Amino acid sequence: MGLHWSKILGLGFLLSAFTLPSAYAADFIARHGLTSAQYQSAFNQYVSQGYQLSQVDGYTTSQGMRYAAIWNRADGSRWVARHDMNAGSYQSFFDQYTSEGYKPKDISAAGLGTNSGTFAAVWGPTSGNWVARHGLTSAQYQAAFDQFTGQNYRLTDVEGYAGPGGEVLYAAIWSQHEGPAWFTSHEMKSWQYQAAFDQAVADGFTLTHVDGYWTPEGVRYAAIWEKVNVGNWVARHGMSSSEYQQEFNQHIAQGMELVHVSGFWNGSHEEYAAIWRK
Repeated sequence: MGLHWSKILGLGFLLSAFTLPSAYAADFIARHGLTSAQYQSAFNQYVSQGYQLSQVDGYTTSQGMRYAAIWNRADGSRWVARHDMNAGSYQSFFDQYTSEGYKPKDISAAGLGTNSGTFAAVWGPTSGNWVARHGLTSAQYQAAFDQFTGQNYRLTDVEGYAGPGGEVLYAAIWSQHEGPAWFTSHEMKSWQYQAAFDQAVADGFTLTHVDGYWTPEGVRYAAIWEKVNVGNWVARHGMSSSEYQQEFNQHIAQGMELVHVSGFWNGSHEEYAAIWRK
């Protein structure tokens, strides 16, 4: 696999739960390491309490699917979410919801090479031009990226996963709107991702999206950076579940909010990458 750069200028079976300080508990809720049943139970509970799902990330482990998710206080907008979908059912729901005026706001794709992937997604009201694709090989993803960015679309979400036979596939969302300079890269090894991260920060970019994913050759990362000032922010990757919990507790105590989380299997245990902002 190659490293691709593109620039545009312009719980186990243990439920892992975060305990938030009271000042932040009302604003958002985060969970990780959830089985499908635990995730559904948490989803039902928090939605009934006035929260809406802002991000969900499913990841395949040797013990089955696990989910990490973030809920925020509902803002009154329409939305719908689904999880545990295979590629066919995801396409069916995609077609249904887009015909009803929704677009995918967040997509998760996971796999360890034994099937066509397991998908989860959040859809919200359609606004502006957008396009979404899944099941793309690396070459197809690069070609789609070049096509859509050439039409002034911006990549807003990218997910890597191992499809049938271990082939690495991608799912992505592009949106056509104005914005700051940005760039993205995928198929990065951990050290490549760290080097890209360090250079991006030195150049004044902020990490807005990161996805870790298992491949037969080891963990790889895909990420999106934007040249935008969001104030204080922190990002970590390659964290075990306990390390993620420690980082979460530390940053929440400092008044930060979890805005993005990616869970993935590294071949022997779960790992996480995450972004916090002040």
